[in-house]
Amino acid sequence: MTIFVAQHARRATPEATASAVLDDLDGLVTDEASFVVLPENAFTTGDDVRALPVPLRERCLARLSALARTRGTYVLTGSWAEEGPDGALVQVSRLLDPSGSECARVERPVLADGTTGTGDDFPVVETPFGTVGVLLGPDFWLVEPPRIACLTGAELLLVAGSLDGRQQESQRAAVWGIATLNTVAVAFAGSLSRRCGGGSAVAVPEGFAVEAGTGEGVVRAPWDVERIRHLRQPDLRFQQTLWFGLWARRTELYTDLTAQVS
Repeated sequence: MTIFVAQHARRATPEATASAVLDDLDGLVTDEASFVVLPENAFTTGDDVRALPVPLRERCLARLSALARTRGTYVLTGSWAEEGPDGALVQVSRLLDPSGSECARVERPVLADGTTGTGDDFPVVETPFGTVGVLLGPDFWLVEPPRIACLTGAELLLVAGSLDGRQQESQRAAVWGIATLNTVAVAFAGSLSRRCGGGSAVAVPEGFAVEAGTGEGVVRAPWDVERIRHLRQPDLRFQQTLWFGLWARRTELYTDLTAQVS
């Protein structure tokens, strides 16, 4: 089983970006694929967030659905902005199953400053390749959403995200940290632009299985769900597994903790 993660620079138009990404995926994703992951704002031009034109959105979905069907893989479409029923922009990410159908969706508001808001729904989907959680970048960087997804059963987090801002090396390190502290694999897709520093990677608790750096293209890494399941087995000597990362909690502190911060 294999995970493929896309990382591409933004072109002059959304159509050009979409063609570059989708052509690469068609040429590089093989029948070994279990999961394919695209980044946040996958087909955006520059740093302005605008609704993806409906005809382009439909073409992108059709091609990604065809990729899922022909390769027998799950595809996280990345995210793009769409107009909601009230006309406000929302970021939408879809997980497509091997039939090409949508099996999970995440929607988040686009805020006034162009950034994406957070939410409180974190889909977890059982697949033949393991149980996966779907996260958008703004939720992924917070402590609770990855933890909630993992406690709900996620063995792999599929993240449409970005390394955005001045602390990109710290963000890169945090991808591995989240994998270790939650005893989970993380397939993180980021894009390349003036502000976004790539950093696409597949991280497991022991380290990075693959990193894209700032290069353009599609990277791949093996996916071993049994390894994650092994690391989650109780080992009170902490010699063989990372059981402490996910399960060793002191829930009796939760009430006191929330009372202190409120």
